[in-house]
Amino acid sequence: MPNEDAGKEAEAHTLQETARNLEEKIFDAKDATLRLWERNRQLQHRVSGLERRVKGLTWLALGFALISAGMLAIIAKNQIFPLQRQVAVLQATVSPLQVRIEEVAGMLQAGAHAAAATSDKMRRQQMEQEVHEAVQKLAPALLATAGQESGQESSVTADSGTLANVAVGTEGSTGAPVRLVVGRTDPHKTPWVQYNHGGIYVDIDTSSAGFTSTPYYFTSLSGHTNNWMAQGVTSIYLPTATGFRVHVGYRELTAAQANSWGWSISWMALGH
Repeated sequence: MPNEDAGKEAEAHTLQETARNLEEKIFDAKDATLRLWERNRQLQHRVSGLERRVKGLTWLALGFALISAGMLAIIAKNQIFPLQRQVAVLQATVSPLQVRIEEVAGMLQAGAHAAAATSDKMRRQQMEQEVHEAVQKLAPALLATAGQESGQESSVTADSGTLANVAVGTEGSTGAPVRLVVGRTDPHKTPWVQYNHGGIYVDIDTSSAGFTSTPYYFTSLSGHTNNWMAQGVTSIYLPTATGFRVHVGYRELTAAQANSWGWSISWMALGH
């Protein structure tokens, strides 16, 4: 029995020690909780203070921005209104001047066009008269050449086919001489070249005409058959001061056929 009592006392003592330890831990936990709560309260107090300061600074900044914007608007308004009035005055002054300038420019342009048209018309008339006179001068040579081609010796030069070369006047203030040159390739041996199926061409040499710049060329096709069906006769290719090229097309045309039909190119050149 004494042993059982001693065991119970020891067990009771152990339980009491455990209870005291638990009480101490609970007390420590409560103390720590109180300290944490106090710390949390202090932090909330600080956060509230910071929020109030932030709100105050925000409202202060907004107020300052509004005041600054208002002051800038007033200053700008006071500066812009005088400028707008000055611009309006300048526009009112400039508008009549612009209208007047446009009127004067129109008058000058119309006068220039009229003068240019008159000058061009007079120049064309003079050129037409000179060309007409030159053709009259060339007529005997052309008629003589046509007669010689019927059986007598031809006056066509061997290299270029030039029939006649005559001055028809001068051009503009430069006084550069303008000449009219007429020529024709030999109907019996025009150097036709086969270009493609149904197409031929010939290069006309005008170097003997002595042009220093590319003249105006005019062409026609002569022959004793089928030449009225040919196409491209008046189209000038690669014009220079010393010659040009003419392409001619007709069905299944060949260079041999063109020569057998007596096809030749008559040309006229007007230039310097």
